[in-house]
Amino acid sequence: MVQKNIPLKGRTIAVTRSREQAEETANAIEALGGKPYLFPTIEITSARDLSATKNFLDALANRKADYVILMSVNGVQHLLTAAETLGKADELKKGLKDAVVIAVGPKTALEMEKNGMRVDVIPERFTSDGILRCLEQRHAKGKTIYIPRTSAAPPELAEKLRERGNRVEEVYVYQSRLPKDRVLAERFAKDLENREIDAIIFTSSLGARNFLEILTQILHAKKLKDLIQNGTVVVAIGPTTAKTLTEVDLKVDVMPEKHTLDHALEALVNYWKVS
Repeated sequence: MVQKNIPLKGRTIAVTRSREQAEETANAIEALGGKPYLFPTIEITSARDLSATKNFLDALANRKADYVILMSVNGVQHLLTAAETLGKADELKKGLKDAVVIAVGPKTALEMEKNGMRVDVIPERFTSDGILRCLEQRHAKGKTIYIPRTSAAPPELAEKLRERGNRVEEVYVYQSRLPKDRVLAERFAKDLENREIDAIIFTSSLGARNFLEILTQILHAKKLKDLIQNGTVVVAIGPTTAKTLTEVDLKVDVMPEKHTLDHALEALVNYWKVS
């Protein structure tokens, strides 16, 4: 009998994504023989105020959007939900046909296509820098660009696009908040102290910052960082997340060349093979 490839056997991998996104990651960890440990550091809710979304949909209908950038699966799902709430889902899909639509990665693109929304471009690098490079190659200056995303998104992408002479509107279709589950946080801190967590995967700068904010309410910051750095592998999905972790004095052990969770798990497996 051929032995199943289970390179993460005996390893517990903490996933800091929101609960809505964590299931797919947990399944991937289990498929590699590992044990997923769900510790969401972001709580996601739909935006209450849909006025900005309505303005965006009106701009699409009037062909006043040159580019639309979708940064995540969450952004796609909540944009569609907001459009449906406003009774404008068909207008959204029709209006996108008159703009250049950029999806930050293949999973975001797949979510769009699954819901009948066309995607024109996926940048080579699934990051804000990849989007900037993509727009540079298209000589995008003086364009009107809409970015449906979370209200907690970092401002750098919009700022850099504005510096290049573009009009940029960030449309907040969902909110990312700090979870309130104190019991889960205390359990995680205890398991971390007991050396029961082999790796932590961080998938966003916000998730990394929230992680520190949640756990430093339970453990002293220095003790928390010492526990992680001396017994747990830190995985950052991409350079922006890695930069945030470095800024808060957490050394990044693993970062995949391609910034997806599948590649992050592959990089983690390779890290343990040679360490």
